[in-house]
Amino acid sequence: MRSSAMILLLALAASAMGLAQTVEESFARDPGPLDFIRGEGYEQAILQSLTGDALVGLDVQNRIVPRLSDRWELNGKRIRFHLRDGVRFTNGALVTPEDVAWTFHEIQTRADTSPTKQAVLQGVMVALNGSFVELSSAKPATRLLMELAHVPVARKGHVDEGCGPFSLARKGSEWTFTARDHFLRPKLTALHFRLIADDQALLQNLQKGWLSIGVPPARNGLHPPLNMAELHQPTRIQLLVFSHIGLAPLQALERWRSESFPMNFFMSKAQPSRGLWPEALGFPVIKIQAPPPPSSKGQHWELLYSAGDELVQKAMLAMRARAGQDGVDLEPKPVEAALLYQRLQKGDFQLASALNIFDPHPWSVLELLEPMGPMNFCGWKDPDFAGLAAQLDSPQSSAWQTLQKVWAVHPAALPILDLTSVVWVDKRLQVVPSALGLYLTTPGPSAWTWTK
Repeated sequence: MRSSAMILLLALAASAMGLAQTVEESFARDPGPLDFIRGEGYEQAILQSLTGDALVGLDVQNRIVPRLSDRWELNGKRIRFHLRDGVRFTNGALVTPEDVAWTFHEIQTRADTSPTKQAVLQGVMVALNGSFVELSSAKPATRLLMELAHVPVARKGHVDEGCGPFSLARKGSEWTFTARDHFLRPKLTALHFRLIADDQALLQNLQKGWLSIGVPPARNGLHPPLNMAELHQPTRIQLLVFSHIGLAPLQALERWRSESFPMNFFMSKAQPSRGLWPEALGFPVIKIQAPPPPSSKGQHWELLYSAGDELVQKAMLAMRARAGQDGVDLEPKPVEAALLYQRLQKGDFQLASALNIFDPHPWSVLELLEPMGPMNFCGWKDPDFAGLAAQLDSPQSSAWQTLQKVWAVHPAALPILDLTSVVWVDKRLQVVPSALGLYLTTPGPSAWTWTK
């Protein structure tokens, strides 16, 4: 009897230890199949960051750090990367320069590739020189290196196979990431994600301790349960509204955004935006520099937004009420996230909103302006842009101020809200916040640990 009882206790203890080593998380949306070439969106980025390695990474201080490449050399516009020895894909094959070249070529040439990655690699020349990979680009080297952190490498011919610190197994609406033998030495045994699309269900899972990490709904009076701590991350998230019907709606929204939301309307999770570009990136507050339009009274504007986000829906309804005071029928229309993104890419909208996480450097705003920019949904262009863009060789360039003034004359998008990344985390789980969130930095989850 004693022997059986002891065996049972040991089994229960081992089970409990196993559970403690698995981080329980959730996705609000299905990220789709793992795809290092075509995959797009925040949830897909988490899949790729856990299972893949880019040539370089960004650490929590926003510094460029080694990742798949352990060192690199700059020679004018050329960067030579030295790949780490012994890094293997999940099937056991060694990572080679040919895998890097194939990944970049697929992103550059396929019609259905990720718009974000395609913008990073636009105009980038890839050359193989023995065991080295050499990239040449008109972009400043610092910008290209920071952007390359978002382009993990896939195995040649296999869009769903990476060499990252975790391997992925999917079963229905569950995703399990298991630690691999990897140069980042992941300290976690595993991460387990479930699809929880409903905010109320997510809140219940957090309050009952069924999740280790989660973003609470944007509701007043919510406090983390006793076993969790509230973490605020210095992310640069904005809710942007794009206009495909001219400048007048943006001029109206610029006024309404400061008048639609009473004090503490979003608690600590968001506040009305100021200016046109994120102040957190060092840009001064500048308003739209265009003559006031004629009265918009009697106008009907349809504003698309992503369905299922309580905070965004709350903001849309508040702006609709404010627009009504000016006699404008602003109609917020919820659209499923994937369909909304398709309509944004096609320009099939009057007004449309989207959340964007800006990288921690000023070049990230160029996604709104460049001809192939992944956020240039309205086809914005200006004859002075190319000349000014060529002068943006550093974050301190005076051309940034001139370019911002050019954008201010006829912008295609306006930030409505600056959001704060608020996360509840199990107090036993040690994580490190960053400007890119918990998952997209190096070493990211590989450095997380459970306290004993």
